Amino acid sequence: MEKRYTAGELARWAGVSARTIRFYEEKGILRPRERSAEGYRLYDDSAILRLQEILMLKYVGLSLEEIQHALGQGEELSAARLLERQRELVLEERRRLDRILEVIEQAQRHCREGQLPVSRFAEIMQLVTKNQQASFRYGLYERYGTSGQRWHEWLFEHLLLEPGMRVLDVGCGHGNVWHSSWQRIPAGCSITLLDKEIKGLEFLRGIYRERRGELAAGVNLSFLCEDAERWECPAERYDLILAGHFWSYIQDKERLLGHLHRGLAEGGRLISTFTSQVSVRDVNRILEPVLGRRVLEPYEERKQAFIARMEGLFAEEFGRVSRTTFHNSLRIGHPEELLRYLCDLDGELEMRIKSREQEVRRYLQELIRQGETPEIGTEGHCYCCE
Repeated sequence: MEKRYTAGELARWAGVSARTIRFYEEKGILRPRERSAEGYRLYDDSAILRLQEILMLKYVGLSLEEIQHALGQGEELSAARLLERQRELVLEERRRLDRILEVIEQAQRHCREGQLPVSRFAEIMQLVTKNQQASFRYGLYERYGTSGQRWHEWLFEHLLLEPGMRVLDVGCGHGNVWHSSWQRIPAGCSITLLDKEIKGLEFLRGIYRERRGELAAGVNLSFLCEDAERWECPAERYDLILAGHFWSYIQDKERLLGHLHRGLAEGGRLISTFTSQVSVRDVNRILEPVLGRRVLEPYEERKQAFIARMEGLFAEEFGRVSRTTFHNSLRIGHPEELLRYLCDLDGELEMRIKSREQEVRRYLQELIRQGETPEIGTEGHCYCCE
């Protein structure tokens, strides 16, 4: 008789939680073969292969909805989509590494000129750390995120683009919102991508050259290497300005916000986003039993103060401001990854965890071993200013 596996055995084989197995079953992409006399779900070898497919597709960046679609199609289509998403991830990683390489080369030039580039060395360290954290968190959301949609796809939908719109993306970074929804950009749209990092713009130019034929008729992308805070008022007026995830780096927020407002055409909109907020309640629920105290209060206070300030600035500058929220959560089924994620949230929290690291590690290992993988909610806000 073919071997049967319980949900717990299947979860241990794959390195995920039993809750994850139940979640996939609820979504209809992983089904038990039968039930035992006691009512336990039992899986066969085909479930192991299917779970391997799911985890591989999730690892390379497909959303739950895309995985459901891919598994319902032929092997050729699934493989093509898998390779395309893998390519996107590798290109994004290459862009971050190119920026680090550029700073290292600048530091080397300083050395050859006999100058001690202490500031350059500090920047290199910051970039390397930021790159590692960004890659780590991105991978966690791809593997353990419970939302059926990726943030950039959700944001693209909330831009409410129409054919022929003139769009400015300020601080565009590596343009995930665009190349993740490349074929959905309406015909005739003119999109200006502005960023002070030339490497990021070169990365986007490369995508534009390679995939221009996939765009709708008349869609045009242009690239502008400028520091948003020093940029002169644009001669052109835009129907939509996107300012995403960069306000914490801006010194004079009031000036730049007014500057962007003046760049809008009549009836135009400013869409602005902030980095995601982690549920402090969920983090406390995980760590309070082992640390004996609530954590992240300073983190919460800083986040709320920042949001309140930005909302006040939006309200002062614009007549109408609305907010929508993207809800997601993480179910990290690997103790070491969960431990690292918690440490990366906040410097003070990291020190508390490190002071009792072995105890916290054993506690997390036991939670996950018992199939009680903790869930950590996150929220990302999108503001529409008119």
